[in-house]
Amino acid sequence: MPSINYPKSDTKRIEFVRHCLGTAKKDIEMSLLYLPQELIDQLETTQTRFESSYQKLDSKLSDRQKQVREKNEAMTLLEQCVRDFFEVFKRRTYRLKHPSEVLRFYGVTLSGDLPDISNDTSLLIAAGNIVNGDAKAVVAGYSTMTNPSASEVSSLLVAAKKEFNDVAPADREYDAVQKELDALREPTDELIREVYDHLKFAFRKESASNARRLLRTYGFQYSYLKGEPKEEEQVVPENN
Repeated sequence: MPSINYPKSDTKRIEFVRHCLGTAKKDIEMSLLYLPQELIDQLETTQTRFESSYQKLDSKLSDRQKQVREKNEAMTLLEQCVRDFFEVFKRRTYRLKHPSEVLRFYGVTLSGDLPDISNDTSLLIAAGNIVNGDAKAVVAGYSTMTNPSASEVSSLLVAAKKEFNDVAPADREYDAVQKELDALREPTDELIREVYDHLKFAFRKESASNARRLLRTYGFQYSYLKGEPKEEEQVVPENN
């Protein structure tokens, strides 16, 4: 026996409401009043609200993905520059036999261990230490670093911070719309089941297979057991 398969995804909910409304309006034109006007009005309101929220969610998701992508690109450039800076800085320190204390200006340990830059936050801190440390080193009488310079790191740091800070608002906006859509899912599912109950009652005098065929015209779908023939594939016509 086929079992009713209610829409479970947002796109399936939207498709169902559109389909259902289209069929209901065509039936009304033919004076076939299977659904009360009040229920049709609820479907129209649901369609407007649900599609609007879904489109906003899609837009906010695209914006969030863009912000994350731009942040990742900026962080990648900054990380490359920071790694190059530390590599050259360590070699210069050993080559010029600078005292190990100079390492501390840049956040490097006295034993030469480089700062952790395994995540965005630690990378930003390390880049900031380079910019501040180079200024302190110059004041202490050491020459500024070159190839890359602290100013190069600074420029990339400014860009990376901007992109990093742009992600959080995009996340919050996406989450807000997600909650808005979450709040619509349950009442939409309840409305779909109410439509099913009305139509099931309206088609109560039809045979079970004919009732399912009519329900399909309103957008309802059925699932079948393994090996069970689908009614669309049956060649024996139904008696009206």
